[in-house]
Amino acid sequence: MFRRLPFALVLGLAVSPAAATEIDSVLLPSTSEKAAAPRALRLAETAALQPLAALRPAKEGAVDQLEAIAAWNRSRGVPAKNGFARPLPLPKSVRFTADLLKSQPSRLAGGALLAPPSGGLVWAAAARSEDAYRLRLHLSQVNLPKGTRIWVYSEGTDEEVSVDAGDVTNAGELWTPSVAGPAIRLEVRLPEKGLDGAQFTVDQVLETFELDSEGVPQVIAQPKADTSCIQDAACYGTAQFASIDIQKKAVALLEFIVGGAGYLCSGALLNDTDETTTIPYLLTAHHCFDTQSSASSLQAFFDYITPSCNGTAPSLGSRPRTVGATLLATNVGSDFTFVRLTSLPSGRGLLGSTNEPVASGAVLHRLSHPLGQPMRYSRGAMEVGTYSCSDVPRPNFVYSFNNLGGTFGGSSGSAATRSDGRVIGQLLGSCGLIPSEGCSPYNDDVDGALAVTWPSISSWLTPPVSDPNTCKPDENTLCLKGNRFKVQATYETLDGQAGPAKGVQLTEETGYLWFFADTNVEVVIKLLDACSYNQKFWVFAGGLTDVHVVITVTDTKSGEIKTYTNPQKTKFLPVQDTSAFATCP
Repeated sequence: MFRRLPFALVLGLAVSPAAATEIDSVLLPSTSEKAAAPRALRLAETAALQPLAALRPAKEGAVDQLEAIAAWNRSRGVPAKNGFARPLPLPKSVRFTADLLKSQPSRLAGGALLAPPSGGLVWAAAARSEDAYRLRLHLSQVNLPKGTRIWVYSEGTDEEVSVDAGDVTNAGELWTPSVAGPAIRLEVRLPEKGLDGAQFTVDQVLETFELDSEGVPQVIAQPKADTSCIQDAACYGTAQFASIDIQKKAVALLEFIVGGAGYLCSGALLNDTDETTTIPYLLTAHHCFDTQSSASSLQAFFDYITPSCNGTAPSLGSRPRTVGATLLATNVGSDFTFVRLTSLPSGRGLLGSTNEPVASGAVLHRLSHPLGQPMRYSRGAMEVGTYSCSDVPRPNFVYSFNNLGGTFGGSSGSAATRSDGRVIGQLLGSCGLIPSEGCSPYNDDVDGALAVTWPSISSWLTPPVSDPNTCKPDENTLCLKGNRFKVQATYETLDGQAGPAKGVQLTEETGYLWFFADTNVEVVIKLLDACSYNQKFWVFAGGLTDVHVVITVTDTKSGEIKTYTNPQKTKFLPVQDTSAFATCP
């Protein structure tokens, strides 16, 4: 938070002239989502394990750290703090070898061990922190083979979260997703390949807290600060802000870890100009986080909004979320951080943006999560003047005067948008006579200017136009016959394992698919040009599996799609389709 310096000399960084670019917002369709991974075996639960650690309630065993959170948030420190890590009294080092598959012990390093029929090993354990709101586990010295899956689930609720270990590991450490306390149960499933040398150490529990209106953990204090200006976003609709429904689906409550402490911010998904892809780009503030380590720990919770005006808040664990992100760009100059999330929940909104400077008096809208609360709405007017606050010069930052609602810790990084729904910046904090008071009429909101940020992120938001009639290969997509034909597949086992097949190209006409390990070929596929014979492209496939498989082949030139299905518990039925595609050449 900053105090205004009236009529200060502005020495901002020069903004290079750029062609005006405006990107539209879009609301993606909601789809019936099927889990991309199997459910946890709940081995820690069924094995009746004793927890690796049972910590005393934080209000008894970590009072000094609770008071540190309270002091930070009362002083309007940014980003808002909402948690801290506590070490396990006895860290547990877990090491795996291929010999465990033969001996199959039921216990390992204080946890349960199982070799399931579908292959690999599953290790499970639990930890407790009494009276906890939400918990995460820290794993250090992480060396896990590709394809390792991690689950966490809570006690007495349905909350269960699964992630690919590779998506959340950075420099040999990872933070699990959070679940509601007071117990967190961990399950790690490793494939057979790579067991020798696989390891990790469970050494910390991070506990997060619900905050009162001063940002003080509710376990030690009652609300005191004035938050009367805060407006429930559920009370506002398109009559007040035409694109608010898209905004509500684009805004996320962000939780992340910096230096062993938990923090809160807000962020928003941004749209790009490539209509052939949907990439989950998210914009927040540099002062929230600026390292890949913190990006790997990121949880983005969507749809955290009351079901009706001033209604009861839903549980955070029931909301759609993503875990982990790739840091793409960040800079203190306009206080931005730009990441790509690991996934995108169904029905999201992607916000438009503009690199145009904002006119004086323009109405600006904002949805954010002050102090980690359900989504709140605020509105203001752009101020173009000569004053600025220390360290936040114009034109790198834009100033607006709130005339409805307010911002607090946790609102940091939230998108400021014009009335047409396009983002013009992200929140740094407050500037004014009383910056510590979020409802004060004597403060301005200060946002990093997207017009200044633009050159740093435009390569992602406005990528070169590519030929839509070509296939783009990736780990889940085979591209055959000069990138004309796209081959993708999914699988599902009897015990609920499911996901996209991985593709490996062999020649221009052939490739193979694998499901569980890259040494285990499951399906071979071939696409032949028989136009000189019967004016068709042919599809052949053979399999070495009896699981449920769905293969989809797309002719990107004509848009025609062919689907081939192998039923569950059926030896793979050969595909010999000699009339698959009729668009020749």
